Amino acid sequence: MYDILIRGGQVIDPSQGIARPLDVAIGNGRIAALLEPGAGAGGAITIDARGSLVTPGLIDLHVHVYTHVPLGLDADQLCLGGGVTTMLDTGSAGSNNFDAFRRDCIDRAQCRVLALVNLSRAGLVAAELGELMDRRYADPEGVVRTIARHPGVAVGVKIRAGAHIIGKGADGWANLRDAIAAARASNTWLMVHIGECPMSIPEIVAELAPGDVLTHCLKGGSTRITDDRNRIFEGVRAASERGVVFDVGHGQGSFNWEIADAALADGLEPTTISTDVHRDNLHGPVFDMPTTMSKFLMLGVPIERVVEMSTTRPARVLGLEGEIGTLRVGARADVSVLEQLEGRFIFTDSYGKQRTGERLLVAAATVLGGRLLPAGGGRRMRYFAE
Repeated sequence: MYDILIRGGQVIDPSQGIARPLDVAIGNGRIAALLEPGAGAGGAITIDARGSLVTPGLIDLHVHVYTHVPLGLDADQLCLGGGVTTMLDTGSAGSNNFDAFRRDCIDRAQCRVLALVNLSRAGLVAAELGELMDRRYADPEGVVRTIARHPGVAVGVKIRAGAHIIGKGADGWANLRDAIAAARASNTWLMVHIGECPMSIPEIVAELAPGDVLTHCLKGGSTRITDDRNRIFEGVRAASERGVVFDVGHGQGSFNWEIADAALADGLEPTTISTDVHRDNLHGPVFDMPTTMSKFLMLGVPIERVVEMSTTRPARVLGLEGEIGTLRVGARADVSVLEQLEGRFIFTDSYGKQRTGERLLVAAATVLGGRLLPAGGGRRMRYFAE
């Protein structure tokens, strides 16, 4: 008998090219078997997944879960409510407070929390003032030491590259290049937040290496990935082709329907779907990872690729491909069961514009490291169209 048997669901695992009904058997915290429906001998716990999707545990590549700084949420609440089993905090802490962040939040979380170290030594403690407007706060050497001190937890570097955060002109470029230098010196990678930047997006991505991440890639405003004709900049396309990662990072101000339409129409699909969920967008427009995934279903992206953008691809970015983001036998038993509701649902971008979709994904059950969590489902994100 297995510890858990998830029966009758539509298994979607892009890492193995699987999209068909299967039973998923779990034992000793690992995926024990993928079985033809009804072939399993049973489990100590059996989950009826008929009519639902069964995927690798969702991976959110952009969250804020340092509860002691502005906007931070509790990581386990996001896991329980949204089916996310691995999440990446993106620069909530810097070199001066990362140790406290790990002690107070990361190590206490049940779900897997990894983190990027902010170039600003203070992280987001005083984000509203612009954490790098004073160049004295930039601490590339401290970032490198912090990453070395927290192997496997501090996995890269973060900079928010808005002009109101890093400054303009020489200061802006100096901060960006300090962040790049810290990523290279630590043998990790850099995530760059964009939005009203002091340099263009083609100029930014020209500085990035394969494996670096541009987040908020579907943001509108003055600095975006599209030109005035709504075409992808050639420099952006070239960066994508050489391996720069384009991450959604929906957030409160960073997802625009028109930019998403233009990018998809011009052949640039985001590499990864992520939420940038925090206190101010938890109850809209973001809600959670399944709601954000649902927006891409509405935009016409097939479910298999939506799941890939939320599991297999972020696992690859994190260097954990094969361990998470997969249902391969022997992999860590992180599994999301997603109810796929049909109806007419209102979805809102970060600029207050609404569209109506016909499918809404909801986290119905979550298995974390072989343990069924005591939560699932919810109605707070269901806004029905008339």
